[in-house]
Amino acid sequence: MIDLTNLEEIRKLDPRDVYGSTEMFPDQCEQIWRQDIKFDYDYKSIQNIILCGMGGSAYGGYVAQALFKDELSVPIYSNNDYTLPAFANEKTLVILSSYSGGTEEILACGKEAKDKNLRIAGITGGGKLSEFLRINNYPNLVFESKFNPSGQPRLGTGYMILGFFVMLKKLGFINLRDDELLKSVEELKSSIPEIKNRSVSIAKSLVGCIPLVFCAEFLYGNAHILRNQFNETSKSFSAFEDIPELNHHLMEGLKNPPDKKIKIIFIVSDLYSGIIKKRFNLTKDVIRKNNLEFLEHNPQGSTKISQVLNTLAFGGYLSLYLALLYGQDPSLIPWVDYFKEQASK
Repeated sequence: MIDLTNLEEIRKLDPRDVYGSTEMFPDQCEQIWRQDIKFDYDYKSIQNIILCGMGGSAYGGYVAQALFKDELSVPIYSNNDYTLPAFANEKTLVILSSYSGGTEEILACGKEAKDKNLRIAGITGGGKLSEFLRINNYPNLVFESKFNPSGQPRLGTGYMILGFFVMLKKLGFINLRDDELLKSVEELKSSIPEIKNRSVSIAKSLVGCIPLVFCAEFLYGNAHILRNQFNETSKSFSAFEDIPELNHHLMEGLKNPPDKKIKIIFIVSDLYSGIIKKRFNLTKDVIRKNNLEFLEHNPQGSTKISQVLNTLAFGGYLSLYLALLYGQDPSLIPWVDYFKEQASK
């Protein structure tokens, strides 16, 4: 079995440096947070936001909906499709999010939004989307991918999530101060050694099992992302559920089939509400009584945003280490590439 503390061994399975991109997540956050974007005054009168993104480029919407649920005065709709929902109108802001700038679903949404004369903005690292935004003079965050040596869009998590936060702040929909965000990044940096150690331990326990992620409240978006990271980076099937919703159905599904190979990962925060903490403890009791194993990640950080960043880093390392334990090159996504190639014919 590979020694996950030996960088030379890691490099043999990781020639495109996914490890390096994972290490640079805090740098991505700092870089994009310092980037500016300008909105005309009429953009601030919008009544709903449609974030168009696929895969890792949609992460900002998932995190924002959970993290800022108690603060956002407008709804955010995550649109993972070629077309916009019917409610899109003159009071809608369509945000086109594509790391590569070439995602066909997002470009199709951009054309539809333009044809309907909707308000449009975008987040991208370049490509056709960058050109579309520039030619039409739409507000944009076009970033230089200085801190993603692997070049893989899903490893540009900091750019896509914090880029969306920058837009929400500039529009006046969230009150995330510079000092608060930068303090969270510093807390994350100091926690990296502990995150790595915990990720190594959990990854070893997950080999041969299906990871099932349980979370709640402001970390719900993180669970969605962790599921995707297991899929793409680890080449492992995974699923996620949230408390309290899972308490109304999923626990009955733990009985069959009897030979299931599931291990549950609880994302447990000291910032959860009291009733949710109680539900976590009761859920663990049900898990034990069903003879299933569970593991925990307890994100460190003094604020919710700090714990969100901590859990994002944890997911990056955990899915990377699990890929290496399976003997997989974590950068490759052969079936996604095959599908795109066949779909383009």
